[in-house]
Amino acid sequence: MNDAIPTIPTALSRRAFLRLAGGSAVATLALAACAPPAAQPATTTSGAAPAAEAASLTVMAFGQSDQPAFQALAEAYMERTDNVRVEALFLPNDESYYATLQTQYAGGSNPSLASMQGWGFQLFAENGVLTGINALRERDYFIDAWSDVQVVRDYTERNGDTYLVPLQLATMVMFYAKQPFDEAGLDYPTDDWTFDEFLEISEKLTNTSGDRKQWGYQSNGNWFRDIHWIRATGAQEFDSLIDPRQSQFAQEPIINIVQLLASDVYHRLQISPTPADLDSGSGGIEAGQSALKYEGPWWFPRMVTPALRDQGAAVEFDVVLMPQQEDGDRPHRGWAEGVVIFANAPTEPAWDLVKFMSAEEGQKIFSEITGRMPNSFDLLESFWAPKVQENHGLTNTQAFVTAFSKGVVDVISGLPRAQYWNEVVKPAGWDPLIAGSATAAEVLPRVDEGVQALLDEYYASQA
Repeated sequence: MNDAIPTIPTALSRRAFLRLAGGSAVATLALAACAPPAAQPATTTSGAAPAAEAASLTVMAFGQSDQPAFQALAEAYMERTDNVRVEALFLPNDESYYATLQTQYAGGSNPSLASMQGWGFQLFAENGVLTGINALRERDYFIDAWSDVQVVRDYTERNGDTYLVPLQLATMVMFYAKQPFDEAGLDYPTDDWTFDEFLEISEKLTNTSGDRKQWGYQSNGNWFRDIHWIRATGAQEFDSLIDPRQSQFAQEPIINIVQLLASDVYHRLQISPTPADLDSGSGGIEAGQSALKYEGPWWFPRMVTPALRDQGAAVEFDVVLMPQQEDGDRPHRGWAEGVVIFANAPTEPAWDLVKFMSAEEGQKIFSEITGRMPNSFDLLESFWAPKVQENHGLTNTQAFVTAFSKGVVDVISGLPRAQYWNEVVKPAGWDPLIAGSATAAEVLPRVDEGVQALLDEYYASQA
């Protein structure tokens, strides 16, 4: 795979930046009125402004489920730091997250710091709305938050500077609920299982004829989550995974695997609950109605927590590596997620908060609350693994470490990944596949055509 970064101009016009948020400049700016207010200087009880060195920061969590962790980080930081106020906010964890942040910045109401995924910050960085932190890292010799792994560099750097400060390493493996295997008398899967074994197990553990339906595999039903299956064939959807110029979805290995995992699992094999089943509350692995699901550590609290055990609602589980496919290297998706500092935030207070959040004390707080993998391999072994074993019953923690060590990027570009999905890949590809109204051989050439048009338009705008 060619991961070289071509040199491209780094600025879009303000109008183009707003357009990429998913709407017109007028509509985007109108939304700013609904955004959380920008951080204001703290005031004393008399209403007077505090001393000049006081700082007020806001940090935006990616989804309501992460807000408790960000709130705990804010409170811990304020306990150890004088004259700084930190407020934790959240935006819904959905397709509007990045567009809303663009809207907020356009209206001057953005947070000081925001949670971002490794594929989400590039457009912001290229438009000069984020603080590059290489100089700060060098000045303070603050390096431990960035594991020395290529995929971490790919997901935190852009055009010679660093913008994303990792709060977690991320990968996805196969979860399995133990009870369906026990009831069927089947052995649990192991890290050396194959794709054929995955299909065989899924078929054996599917029974939708009785009152209580059970499926073998709960498909995630979107391209982001199917990227692993695609890459494990040895093919990839672009000529380069970093700043691609050519769409190449319509390759035979991709057509075959996408047909199977985005359509046949619902219609021909019927081993997965459909989106309609899940919308009606039926089929989720967290309810014990699917035996297998491809997920990440953020899913732990849905399966087992001490509270769920007390309620008799826990679904005991473990994990394994994704099954072996054609690529002998067994690539798994791997990425970094963390926080960025907006360029209009007070730099030094924001940087000090970021250092706390991403160093050992902050990482332990964040990881214990969310279950997510910390940014340090040392903490993965010494802190995270024992905690998830204690809190969630997981034993095969090594699967996550191994999967991350094989990590490959999804796609990184100044063109947001969500734009590929929302404008082309979903409506032209995955929607008809999931509905069973077309085949992968029919839709993926149309996906290529549409994605190529987006790429061509993007690079033309850079000329």
